[in-house]
Amino acid sequence: MTTWRSPSGELKAKLSAYLQRAAAGEVITVTDRGRPIATLGPAFDAVDLSDAVSAGWVTPASTTGLRPVRRHRPATSVQRSLDEDRAE
Repeated sequence: MTTWRSPSGELKAKLSAYLQRAAAGEVITVTDRGRPIATLGPAFDAVDLSDAVSAGWVTPASTTGLRPVRRHRPATSVQRSLDEDRAE
């Protein structure tokens, strides 16, 4: 795997070429004023969650969905609270 650095301005100008290089396996560290800010490289393979569960490194969710959120009405409006606070 080849690794090299590129200024962000050059990346912007030659994005298509850089994407082709990344797809081919190269890793590009993008820099801004000589400081690394991002890494561009080949995409990770998709993970099949059923295989991950079978292998034991992923635990399936214990419930189906989220519990409903209980909403309540405040004793006073936000505007009224702000007005009272500003009057003090």
